Amino acid sequence: MDNIVVYGSEICPMVPPVRGLLRRADVTYEYISIFRSPAARRRVMEINHGNASVPTLVFPDGSTLTEPTQAELTAKLQAMGHTIRPETRLQGVLLVLQAPTILTFGVVFLAIGVVASQPSLTVAGVVLLAVALLGRLVEMISQR
Repeated sequence: MDNIVVYGSEICPMVPPVRGLLRRADVTYEYISIFRSPAARRRVMEINHGNASVPTLVFPDGSTLTEPTQAELTAKLQAMGHTIRPETRLQGVLLVLQAPTILTFGVVFLAIGVVASQPSLTVAGVVLLAVALLGRLVEMISQR
């Protein structure tokens, strides 16, 4: 294995910062969702003694990090010889846009707005959902 493998989930708020740090370090990695792959979920649980904790990273040397802080991951990447570029303002904004809480609040506001006939909540929900979609689209485009 030459790449770092990042096991994650779409709802984990720790995954986007980890992926962002890897990109800023120009690290090649493979992202695998434990929701979409039962084998990946089993592997993560094996690594973490029965817990499906994400993000879990597996490095080319076989070592792992589970739910690493930015400082822990930075230290590991630097020990591997990588230089991490500073985060740009745009990267910071995109990181916020990818937060699962934005999607959650969007769905909740939209549902309450529609059920309670509250146009302001409906609009707020639509805006939050659009922002969450934008963040995810930019993430997908930047991975190419």
